[in-house]
Amino acid sequence: MKSENRSNFYLINKPKTWTSQDLCSKFKYLYKFNKVGHAGTLDPNAEGLMLIATDKYTKLFNYTNETDKTYKVRALFGHSSDSIDTDTEVIKNEETDLANSHDEIQVLLKSFLGLSMQKPPLYSAVKVDGKRLYKYARQGKKVEVPEREINISDFSLLNIDEAVAEFIITVSKGTYIRSLILDLAVKLDTTAVVTEILRTHIGKLSVEDNKFIKDVNELKKEEQPDPIHWSKILDFPIVKIDKEMSQKILHGELLNSAVFDGSEMTIMEYSNQIAALYKPFNDNFYKPEKVLL
Repeated sequence: MKSENRSNFYLINKPKTWTSQDLCSKFKYLYKFNKVGHAGTLDPNAEGLMLIATDKYTKLFNYTNETDKTYKVRALFGHSSDSIDTDTEVIKNEETDLANSHDEIQVLLKSFLGLSMQKPPLYSAVKVDGKRLYKYARQGKKVEVPEREINISDFSLLNIDEAVAEFIITVSKGTYIRSLILDLAVKLDTTAVVTEILRTHIGKLSVEDNKFIKDVNELKKEEQPDPIHWSKILDFPIVKIDKEMSQKILHGELLNSAVFDGSEMTIMEYSNQIAALYKPFNDNFYKPEKVLL
């Protein structure tokens, strides 16, 4: 099964109740990869599209242009929980029927669009002083939660059924959907918990892609699934190289700028794989940013 270079990207569905790391561990065990990593953590209660990488391609997540994410979300209003979802005890606070608030909700959703600051929920994996927030929460300790800038490009109402509402939300990296739903509930003078989150898109990547792996439990170790080509993940110019140049790259050498088209970052492709990323060093040379050989 093992070969010299088994680095690839995959689109795969994370099942509900699994952690993002559970998914990576399962994939690594099945196909005996040296390393498997993921981009964009999903809460255990969430499911849907995840981008994972194997072996050396795990070093490339910081260079992907797929950062905005789209979710289909179901929320129960008039209820609350410490985690803003069903991971902790859900309490009914009041009878709620959102039917009469339809127009108000539509107006409020527009007010969320654009840049804003958000505090992550206490039950989250954000670190403060080297410790995950959910650990503080479980210990009942108070901690100052830092705000972060987020961007919401779509927040649309799909359906209302008494106290339950469904939304489509597209947000920037690091945005917490649970906090958005709670903020909406506060503006409606009520409370809410998220009962379902399904990630449908990561940038242009979609659950509709023909390489999307729908059920990790149906994967068989003797049938490795098809990867998604790296050119769909990394949007940089490509220079195809021969064996002689690959040896120069392997030794971390500078390359003459005449090889490049002047772009800030360039993919060096060898035998259909990414050999390295190079970027300008000075007017005459490019230097290695990341070598994968």
